Amino acid sequence: MGVMIKSLALATVLLVVAFVPSPASAIAGTATFYTTYVPSACYGNQNKGDMIVGVSDKLWNNGRACGRRYRVRCVGPANLVRNACKTTTAAIIVTVVDYCKACTGDLNLSRGAFSRIANPDAGKVRVAYDPI
Repeated sequence: MGVMIKSLALATVLLVVAFVPSPASAIAGTATFYTTYVPSACYGNQNKGDMIVGVSDKLWNNGRACGRRYRVRCVGPANLVRNACKTTTAAIIVTVVDYCKACTGDLNLSRGAFSRIANPDAGKVRVAYDPI
């Protein structure tokens, strides 16, 4: 009985680890934030909450990015602001709702989403992100 429980526990751990993305698979980019969420390119005047993101040409794919979700983690400053990241280990999950044609970075997070991982005074941070 004890061997069976240990085997089951090991199988569960292996299964969980298999579905956790490795840091090596994350895409390196930059993120900024914005404060006007509607209307959006994907959903018009529908409010999709605060954990949202607009994406640049790199990810937009002629609108196919709408609804796609990304796991985003702050990895460091993109300028000289000290303590740009609130954490470099915790990640947020955001949903694509908008197109940011003028963005120089990859992700244009809502202010609320940005604030969970970074100091808004930084304005722009380096991030690691991956689709989920």
